[in-house]
Amino acid sequence: MPLIGPKATVPVLAVAGVLINGGRFWFYRRAVNLRAVAFVCAGALPALLVGTWIFAVLDARALGIVLALFVLGSIPLRRILKRRQLTLGPKGLVTGAGVFGLASGFASGTGVILISLLLGAGFGGTTVLATDALITIIVDVVRAALYGRFDLLDLRYATLGAAIGLVTVPGSWLAAFLVERMGARLHTLAIEALILVGGMVMLWHALQ
Repeated sequence: MPLIGPKATVPVLAVAGVLINGGRFWFYRRAVNLRAVAFVCAGALPALLVGTWIFAVLDARALGIVLALFVLGSIPLRRILKRRQLTLGPKGLVTGAGVFGLASGFASGTGVILISLLLGAGFGGTTVLATDALITIIVDVVRAALYGRFDLLDLRYATLGAAIGLVTVPGSWLAAFLVERMGARLHTLAIEALILVGGMVMLWHALQ
């Protein structure tokens, strides 16, 4: 953000996200849940168009605050659902995906929303990572196309995003190596910790 400014950062990371998640999906591809991919995309893609338009024309500070609070609230909500042996069904996934799609149009770091949805739907381990990666690839391809349509992404920034994405592939390989040797409970706790940190960072950025 200090190098290219906040308005360019989100489109650049959309391009980078395609390659970042391409690497992640390759390493976890056998665990993907295509049914969840279909439900999430059905809710996320229409809302993504609205979110991209908001990013192009409006100040997203207030929306960023609401989004961050939603992310932070997802951890206790998931635990309450689990304690009551409830999980998100197809309708819940589609509805939550609408929030994810809307947020993805005007903010970066919204993957924590998607991870929260998948955890709330009862998925865990590599299934979460594979399903999240494939959904994010689809969403980021559409995002990049929309940003180009709204003149928010040019060739220079697209090239920068591609370079950022490529250098993450070795890290994705190392992460896959570690996750396959990590217990399901520890992995879920690690994801929740990242969600918590991500939500706090999003809130901090929204308040600046």
